[in-house]
Amino acid sequence: MSDNFWEHINLYRKLGFDPLRWIPTCSNQVDTHVLKGALEEVKHTHIKISPSWFDSFYHIEGKIPELTRRVYSLVTPAMDKEVELKRALAVFRIHTDSGEHAPLLSKALENFLKIFNSKVSVTSTSAVLTEHKAAEFGMFDYILLHRGDKIGYMPAVTSVTQVTDVTKAPDADIHSNIAMTSAIEHLNLLGCDMKSSPTSKLFPIYDAPSEEMLDKIRSNLDVFTSRYNLAMEDYSSLKLGKLFYGTSAVGTTTKDLPTKYDQIEEGMEIIITNKFGGLSALGLYTLACMNSENISKYEQNGMPYANITQAKDEALKNLSEPHFALGKIIAKYCPDFGAAYDKQVHITGVYPVGPQGVLALGTLAELANVQLMIKELPIRNEEFAKFVTREFLVENATASLNGCHIIVATKDVTNLIMEELRKHNFVPERIGFVEKKGSWSVSFSTDLSQFVASKVKLALLTGTPQRHDDAAAGSPSSPTTTPPSPTTTPPPSPTTTPPSPTTPSNGSVVS
Repeated sequence: MSDNFWEHINLYRKLGFDPLRWIPTCSNQVDTHVLKGALEEVKHTHIKISPSWFDSFYHIEGKIPELTRRVYSLVTPAMDKEVELKRALAVFRIHTDSGEHAPLLSKALENFLKIFNSKVSVTSTSAVLTEHKAAEFGMFDYILLHRGDKIGYMPAVTSVTQVTDVTKAPDADIHSNIAMTSAIEHLNLLGCDMKSSPTSKLFPIYDAPSEEMLDKIRSNLDVFTSRYNLAMEDYSSLKLGKLFYGTSAVGTTTKDLPTKYDQIEEGMEIIITNKFGGLSALGLYTLACMNSENISKYEQNGMPYANITQAKDEALKNLSEPHFALGKIIAKYCPDFGAAYDKQVHITGVYPVGPQGVLALGTLAELANVQLMIKELPIRNEEFAKFVTREFLVENATASLNGCHIIVATKDVTNLIMEELRKHNFVPERIGFVEKKGSWSVSFSTDLSQFVASKVKLALLTGTPQRHDDAAAGSPSSPTTTPPSPTTTPPPSPTTTPPSPTTPSNGSVVS
C-alpha cells in the first residue's frame, strides 16, 4: 500500500498539487489570523479586501448572475483589460514562504493589488497555500450588478478543495466534487435552494497540465451538475498548467438572510447541526497509507483500522455530496425579503464550522460582540480526535465535515429547527447560550485541550494568558511555527515535541 501511495503523491507533486500539507491543520488555507494581519498592513491600493465566508448582492427580478473572470500572476502581475466593476470574489494561491507570515504576505498582496486602477470591494475570499512557486495566482470573479426590482438576495461564495482522497487519481471526480459541494454547503446555510432556483449557478475554477486531464475534469463537472440538476457556467481552465480545484458559486433566495449578528441577544441558544470533528479519520487513514506500520499502532491504542476506514469513507461521502435539505430548513425560519424579522419565529444568526471547528465559535462571538458559554462539546469519532491531539498529529481535531454549522436563535425556534434537522438525518445538539453582550469571548465547560493541540489557537479562542515557553513550543502548524513541508517530509512523529521543519520523518505513528 505504501509504495503505491507514494507513487500517487509524487505524481500529484509533479502536477503542482499539494497532497499532504493539509494533514496537521485539516485545511490548506492561509491561517485566518495571518491573512487578517497581512491585509491590515496593505496600503495604497484601490482593492479593499474584507474576508468573510460569503458576499451578498440584491437579486433583481428577471436577471441572472453574470461574472467576468480574470487570472493574474502573483509574482509578476500585469494589468490587461482591467474590469471596471465595483464588486468581486477572489481566490489566491500563495506560496508558503510568504503565506505563513503576515509581514511577507502583506508585501506580496500589496505588490499584486497595486497594479489595479479601479476601486473594487472584495468580501468572499479563499486563500490557500502551495509549496509550488509556479502554482501561485490571484483570481477575481467580478460580479455585474443590475438595476431593477429587488426580489431577494444573491449570496456568492468561493471554495477550494483543501482536503481530499489522494489515493485516487489526480483527475478523479472526488476532487472537483468536494470543491463544488463546499460552495453549495455555504449557500444552503444562507437559505438558498440551489436545485430549485434557475438563477443559482456554479462557476468552476480548475486547471491541469494536459488537455487530456482537463477534458476528464470537465467531464467530472458535467456529471456532478447533471446528477443534482445544477446550473454551471464553464469559463475554461486557469491556463497555468498546475493542478487545481475550486469554484465560485452564486445562489438566490427570496428570503432575508439569517446573518443578523448585531441582533443576537443574551439568553439566545446555540445549537450545532451535527457534531464537531470528523476530519481526523481522513488524516489517520492517510498516515496509514504513508506507513503501514501505523495500523498496528492504531490497534494498540484501541482504534481498529476497519473503524478508521469506515469513518474515512463516511467523511469523503459527506464532503462530496451536498445537503440540499439544509437550505430548505434554513429558509423556512427566515422572514420573507422585505418583511420584519421576529426573534420569536426566525433564526437570528448562522455560521459555518468547517475546518475552523470550535474556533468558529470565536469568530461568531467576535462578529456579534457577545460572550458565549459552551456547556457541551459533542465530537464525532471522539477517540480519534483525542488520539491525534495527544500525539500532536493534528492541531485542531474539531475541524468538521459538511453539515456542521452553528445556529443562534431563541429557545422556541431552536426546538423547531432541531426537530426539522433530525427528519433529514442531521444530529443537532444544543451546546450553549449567549451569556452577555458588549464584548466577545468564549467559555467552555469541557477541557478543550483534549481536542485542540495548538496552545496559540486555544489562547486566541479562550483568552487564556500564554507563557513564553508555551508560545515557543507551539504545536503543529500553529501561527508561531512553520509546519514540516509535506513536499519533502511527511507529518511529524507524535512521540515527542514536533520536530523542526527540517527534521526528516518516515510518517510513522510511534506508540
